[in-house]
Amino acid sequence: MEPSLKDDDIVMVDVSKRNLGYDGMFVVRHMDVLKVKRLRLSPDRSTITLISDNQAYTPEVWPAEEIEVIGRVIWVGGKV
Repeated sequence: MEPSLKDDDIVMVDVSKRNLGYDGMFVVRHMDVLKVKRLRLSPDRSTITLISDNQAYTPEVWPAEEIEVIGRVIWVGGKV
């Protein structure tokens, strides 16, 4: 998620914000891996696109039932 997040950054997650109507970054679980991504729900709600801020990574489109939204990132802290 660079440049928004760097290695070793710490994120605070609001686990009450699991609705994809919120803008921002989310922590999701996909195939037993936690990821921080921006999300886009398809109009028919059947797929979720995982979007990285890092241009080196292309968006990933997955069936909505394969993505567990853990919560919305509300704070980021890192080393200076």
